[in-house]
Amino acid sequence: MNELLNIVQQTIKFYIQNKKVPTVEQLEIWNLWVLNQKWCIFITLYKNWEIRWSAWNVKEIEQSIIHETIKSTIDAISNDKRFTPVLENEIKDLKVRIDYIKERNVISEWKINTLDPLKSWVITISKDYDSLAVILPNISPKLLTWEDFKDILESKMKKEFDEKNYYVYEIKTDVVTNY
Repeated sequence: MNELLNIVQQTIKFYIQNKKVPTVEQLEIWNLWVLNQKWCIFITLYKNWEIRWSAWNVKEIEQSIIHETIKSTIDAISNDKRFTPVLENEIKDLKVRIDYIKERNVISEWKINTLDPLKSWVITISKDYDSLAVILPNISPKLLTWEDFKDILESKMKKEFDEKNYYVYEIKTDVVTNY
């Protein structure tokens, strides 16, 4: 899946230099088989080993993983409201993590405490669709137990996490990085 890293890196460079989204034809794609693959991905970009930008989908929306990667990369570097957009002089310092989803399941109520935070990631959506939180697996040395999940969810959503008020998804991914 180094192909996805290649696509992310080319997309960042192209977008920053040309101020427009590249087409598939404008990128150098090594393995064209990915044109026919449909996966969901989560792109996380790091600067100085801190998360600085991210974007994702949990449902296949784009026509292929290449299109999904281009869209999510652009969203991460220019639309992540938590951070300022990536600057050209930052490109060389970026580290990339791509989680591509291989399995997703709705967790039945009161089962979130059985998840292993080192292996699974969690997406929670409030039943009123007012808030959403995502926690990647093994993303922090402080994430070791269910209680850690709960603390992070409450911090991200800025309210108490009561499982009966949320849809909870367990996500399993494979990870590709350039670090």
